[in-house]
Amino acid sequence: MVIIVHYPPQILDAYSTVPLTQSIINTTQHGFYDGTSARFGSPEVVVAIHNRTEFHGLSHYDLRVALDAEGALAPFVIVDNYTPKLSAVWYVETTAKCRLLDSYFPDTITYPYENFTTWQIHIRTTDLPITEIAWSVGAGALAESVPLPYDPHDPQPNVYDMNLNWTDPKQFLWGGYAWVKANYSEVMWSSDPNLTKLIVPDPPPYVVSLTEEAARENGMVPSWNSADAIGPPGEEVELSAKYNWDDPRWPKGYPDDPGVVFRMTPMQRVKQGVWRPFSRQDPRPRLVQGTLNDSQIDHVGPNGQAKASTSGIVQDA
Repeated sequence: MVIIVHYPPQILDAYSTVPLTQSIINTTQHGFYDGTSARFGSPEVVVAIHNRTEFHGLSHYDLRVALDAEGALAPFVIVDNYTPKLSAVWYVETTAKCRLLDSYFPDTITYPYENFTTWQIHIRTTDLPITEIAWSVGAGALAESVPLPYDPHDPQPNVYDMNLNWTDPKQFLWGGYAWVKANYSEVMWSSDPNLTKLIVPDPPPYVVSLTEEAARENGMVPSWNSADAIGPPGEEVELSAKYNWDDPRWPKGYPDDPGVVFRMTPMQRVKQGVWRPFSRQDPRPRLVQGTLNDSQIDHVGPNGQAKASTSGIVQDA
């Protein structure tokens, strides 16, 4: 039996500087939905849109200061009237990171009534989830993606755009994967160098995949991926598996589309305690370190098989 392991997403707060409209809500939610492949039920980032009237009309600097005063120190998102027009939102860094960047970039344009520079980027909504995840683990940085010398009042009309279609599996190559637990009989492995060399930068000694039958029964497709180790026969195998984007059990629409039935939207899962926020850590379990030897399997080869027994609105008071 294949079990899809669901992990809690990061919750990224978004605040509106204008009266919130349904168009702003839909554009933001749909962008995050596509950018995290939330149709498969396990988005890594969920947006929570706050509509606080006292924030309407505030500058981005004043909003950063107001949230700091409340103890909300994390990066956040700003939505406004340009969000549906440009399919873009603002991502604002923490004050601590802003001050650090000020020290790194002395040519930054400053304003006398601001105690620090508001480092932010105007980014296409669908691109933000994967970009924020990448930045959080040191793969790229906001300062590398904005015009320099940096001006915090620059409206950035040319939004940061990765020019990818996040609903096309041929373009979104690293999306649509799940961490699963499977029985030995549902897994195949291979030490074929033509397959292992595809895992970069350090090719593993072998790769693993769900069998065609196990993948088909669970709305997935066979896909070779690395795993730390496989334990002795009879134990569960934990591995990365790829969703079948064309399987009807993964609806292609959005939770608010008429006629599209979802068991539970991502934010409903959060509200009901199915998911809980977590600090930025890699929550995925890793297999026990060990070695795989021929005595553990019945058949060895390129197709050798080891045989054994979704976004919502936060209503602010």
